[in-house]
Amino acid sequence: MNPKKAGNTLALFSLFHHDVTPNLNGASLLEESHFNALNSAPVCDDQSIIKVILDIVQEATLGCGNEEVGITLTGGFDSRVLLAALLFLDIKPICFTYGDPSNKDIIISKRICETLGLKHMNTVNDTPTVKSYLEDVKETIHIDDGKAHLHRAHRMAAIKQFTKEYRIKVLFTGHFGGEQIRGLSYNNYFSSEIFKCFNETNTELKPLIQSILKTYFIKESSYSINQVADQIKKLNWMQDDKLKNKLYFLYDLVGMNHHKQDIRIYSKFVKNVVPVYLDERFINTLIRSPHHFARKKTGKIASLSHPKLYCNIIASLYPRLLDIELSNGYKPKDYQKGLFYYGIKRSIKKYILKSYNPPSFSYGRWYFDFVVENAANIDSAVWKHYDKKAYFKALNDDEHLSNEGYWHKFSNPIFFNLHKKLTA
Repeated sequence: MNPKKAGNTLALFSLFHHDVTPNLNGASLLEESHFNALNSAPVCDDQSIIKVILDIVQEATLGCGNEEVGITLTGGFDSRVLLAALLFLDIKPICFTYGDPSNKDIIISKRICETLGLKHMNTVNDTPTVKSYLEDVKETIHIDDGKAHLHRAHRMAAIKQFTKEYRIKVLFTGHFGGEQIRGLSYNNYFSSEIFKCFNETNTELKPLIQSILKTYFIKESSYSINQVADQIKKLNWMQDDKLKNKLYFLYDLVGMNHHKQDIRIYSKFVKNVVPVYLDERFINTLIRSPHHFARKKTGKIASLSHPKLYCNIIASLYPRLLDIELSNGYKPKDYQKGLFYYGIKRSIKKYILKSYNPPSFSYGRWYFDFVVENAANIDSAVWKHYDKKAYFKALNDDEHLSNEGYWHKFSNPIFFNLHKKLTA
């Protein structure tokens, strides 16, 4: 590969934390009909949404017994709605979680299973070692042909462990449910600062590219600023319309690039993986309903309406799930008591009690050791694109955070080094 072209590829990956090549070629989950629908009055009600969810779930489980259906159950609304649909159809799935048992998503999912008599399995609950994680990383890169980042390794290990215990045929996931209702949340997990700065503050593109790539240790001499800027300008979410940009960013980068890494990995272990909320039937229906984020006002007061659809679906399909609290501390039935009651309780939980919820998978000291050991083995061809001196200075000097987004800047060179070796 041309060195400058390779540098451009690494630059784009660092700017968006994902391979955006498919998006440069025009691939999108959205069509003009979706934008036309959003510009028209809503024509789909809650019953329309309930029907399409039931249709997708029933179709996927046709001929399956309880022991053949699984669900990635968290303490949130997205997976609870899917569980309600399964229970409504008299299917008792095996529920799957992974990570730190003290995480509230895992505590609540276990409580749901104990209350309703469902099987539950929590996997990957031990802190990885440098050696074990490297093996998981290599397998992840291998089984997804180098498309999934090494940060998907713990999810690969989790589904691998789960499917050794339970030979399920269908797995339901909650990918992309809440995003379509709540809208886009800016963080360094889905993307670096480039989209936020471009879309919200109209920051000039070229200096922004250079500034961000410097924090990812990419040498300015490694890429062409003009070529990278020209490619970025082709992306659907880097245009002039702020709302359209958010829609494309959410559906194409978060939905199509990010979530589908997990789905492809899960599909290596389960015959039929069903991300209900990424099904075009669900997308088409939600966009034509009052509940899609693009139809709502923004702000904290407006956000109080987000649980409405979830609660209505659960109340219709399996009301018992309204009585079990969510991982954020309140119960769905609290919302049904009115916005005043719900708003007060939500505020107390969030701003006064401020209870700590440890992440399901934390990047602690073990991950620092993983980076140090594997960075020492990076090929010289990869260091041609990265500032090795700045990289190791930051690695030794920084007070490191424990989240995935932070570690991208250190793990990207390791990922590309392993990618180069394992997919050659």
